[in-house]
Amino acid sequence: MNGSLSLRARYVCVKYGRVVIVSLVVVSLLSFAAAATVATATPEPERVTVQTDIQSVQSSLTAAAVVTGNTTLYDSGAVVADQPVYLLAATPNLTVSGMTRVPDDRPVTVSQELTLELAATRDGEAFWTERRTLAATTREVRNGTARTTATVDVERLSRGRLATVRAEAEQVGTVTARVVFDVHYDTGTYAGRLNASAPLVVTDHAYEFETPRTTARNHSTPVTHWVEPSAGRTEDGTGGWLQSPGRPAWLGGMGAVALGAGAAVVAVRRSVGDVNSLDREYERLRYAEWISRGRIPAHGATVYVHIESLVELVDVAIDSEKRVIHDTQQNRYAVIDGTVMYEFRDDDAATSDTGVDSHR
Repeated sequence: MNGSLSLRARYVCVKYGRVVIVSLVVVSLLSFAAAATVATATPEPERVTVQTDIQSVQSSLTAAAVVTGNTTLYDSGAVVADQPVYLLAATPNLTVSGMTRVPDDRPVTVSQELTLELAATRDGEAFWTERRTLAATTREVRNGTARTTATVDVERLSRGRLATVRAEAEQVGTVTARVVFDVHYDTGTYAGRLNASAPLVVTDHAYEFETPRTTARNHSTPVTHWVEPSAGRTEDGTGGWLQSPGRPAWLGGMGAVALGAGAAVVAVRRSVGDVNSLDREYERLRYAEWISRGRIPAHGATVYVHIESLVELVDVAIDSEKRVIHDTQQNRYAVIDGTVMYEFRDDDAATSDTGVDSHR
């Protein structure tokens, strides 16, 4: 195995040595040039952007109802909050609450409004809308929390305005109700708006008002500054070999290895005296699986066909599904197919053992 590897290496060096040598020299020169450039280059400052004055504002809409009607499900006076459904007879009044959390390290102006909105829609588009303000406040908040509450008499709404609108509009569309919590704020640095809402679905015996509903917004101010690059770090701050102090040595070592490999290829090319002999030796190795040692009779075949090269003789053996016989004493290769002998004479080859297995 080591002999075949050595032969293949010498063959590549002889056949493709010029291209390999030129490529290795180019790699070596580029590596040395890159090492010199890196060693003498002055690191440039890095541009870093950080977020400052980070502030968060959050609003939430919640609901609660006090049990005032007759029911066996709750105690009288009990408070039920943020339920998926409320009994209309037991809890006819629903208290909705809007709360906003703002930074507590500064005064913040907060305007909050709770609105009851009725709408009639058809095919997803509203053709009638009515809005009624339940509560509205504007205040300067210093403790970080602003709250606004209002009470909706759901039983009265169901029997009154909602019933009237349904009687007139449900023949042509769908009537819906919802509570909207709208917030405007100004922190002195940032200003914005938040909005949360929940539908109010009223039936004959109950109503649905799913809460809590929460919305939030974050603010920050980007600040960009320049810093000197630290050793062993890339421009994005993740670190890597591109900013490593050992990079010039690494590049220089790669250039030296490439130059040494090129010199080794030159030495191998000079050590090969007879290129034709190397070609024949490589062909015998390459086609060893089709060749067996043996004695080729001097007579026997009626037709002798001379083949110009070993490669062509191997092709004949493959096509006729025969083997190539190698007679080392006569330096002859032959394929015997019935009364025809295809023959190649290696007149320039040495008569010593070629290393090909004679019994396969």
